[in-house]
Amino acid sequence: MNNRTQAIRLPKSVALPEGTRSVDIVRLGRAWLIVPSQDSWAQWFDEVSSSEDFMERREQPDADERDDL
Repeated sequence: MNNRTQAIRLPKSVALPEGTRSVDIVRLGRAWLIVPSQDSWAQWFDEVSSSEDFMERREQPDADERDDL
């Protein structure tokens, strides 16, 4: 570690787009999410997809009955 910064080397298979000069890094539990700074979160979520049957059979328990406040 030098000057309180660290470098991360990425394999070519997960290389950032050419011309990327900065990234945003978000910690998610024990994982790190690295996103080019120029990309907005909305764009990132638009690109993420799930399978057609995602949560098709989501089983939820009945809501608890509670006293009014």
